[in-house]
Parts: sequence; structure tokens; C-alpha cells
Amino acid sequence: MIRILCFGDSNTWGYIPGSCDERYDENTRYTKVLQKLLGEKYEVIEEGLRSRTACCEDNDHLVDRNGSKQFPISLYTHDRIDYVVLMIGSNDMKDKYNMSVEELIKKIQELYIDILYGDFGKLLTLIPKLIIVAPGIIKDCVFNGFKKAHNKSLNFNKAFRELARKNNCLFVNNNKLIAGRDGVHLTAQSHKKLANSIYKLIISL
Repeated sequence: MIRILCFGDSNTWGYIPGSCDERYDENTRYTKVLQKLLGEKYEVIEEGLRSRTACCEDNDHLVDRNGSKQFPISLYTHDRIDYVVLMIGSNDMKDKYNMSVEELIKKIQELYIDILYGDFGKLLTLIPKLIIVAPGIIKDCVFNGFKKAHNKSLNFNKAFRELARKNNCLFVNNNKLIAGRDGVHLTAQSHKKLANSIYKLIISL
């Protein structure tokens, strides 16, 4: 059994754009579509959390949304893992955090990649291969708190591709990923396209 951990925010969780916390069904969200494409020899594990950040502290929620604190726990919980699909960073572009894409990439390097391939990774049964997915472009946003995020998100592909190259990680670009009417969350069609992109990458290895 080849096991794949998908770690991310509300787009990994499957948030329906413009809804009130509604979730795409198992025939739509990318994690479940990926599972069906790969078949029974694979297990796709969902670790999506609404409002999860890569590193910023979000005090608006009772549950801690800082993904860097949860990432090692998720790795250890689901050990043994062959691949980790990491798509995170959109929420760190919220206006209140005033974070640049360059700062975001530095934090992902320190708090995710260096953790996975450092001393912590040696505790795992297997150090998984990391698949970095560039988060989708944030539209000129109608979603609260993302008014300045669009221009920053235009740099996602370049920045995340370079991060992957630098660390010998696999990479999936966001060229086919379109946000829905709230400007942040992926359309149903985008979920299916993302699943297909990851599927093609994995079976090519």
C-alpha cells in the first residue's frame, strides 16, 4: 500500500466557494478524486483544515490554525507515509498578517521542509517524498481579509517552484486552478484538475 498524506487548508478540506462552511462531496474534492484515480493500491489521507495557515497565528478561532505546529503531529500520526502533498500559504496572505511571499517561502522551508528532512524525519519509519503544490491565485477578492492578496499570489508559481527545486521536491503548478466566486476557494472543476495533475505525477515516478 502506497500512502499519501494531503496536508493543507480549506482547499484541501474541500470548501465550496461562497458557501457557509459547506464541503464538496467525495466525488468532487481533489483528495477523494485522487484516491479513485490511483485505486486500491494507494491510500490518500485527508489533512485539510479550514483557515489553516502555514505559520501565522490566527487568534480568531478556538482551534489552533497554525499548520507548522500540526505538521509534525500529522506525519507521526499517519506514519508510514510515502508521499506528502503540501498545499498551504493562501491564508498567510491575509491582510492582517502583512506577510510577503518571500517571507512565506522562508517559513515553509524552516518549518516544514527542514523539519521533514532533519532530525524529526529520522523518527519516522520512512521519510516521505514531498510534493509541493503552488496554491491557487487569489482573485481581486470579495472574501473578507484578502483585499491585498491578489498581487502577492501572482508570485506563487515562481516562488513555490524554486522552493521545490532547491530541496529536490516534486512540484505541481497552479496553472489550472481557478478560484470560485469568493476569490479564494477552488471550483469543482479545479479540484478535479488538481487531482489529475497529482495523479499523473505520481504514476510517472
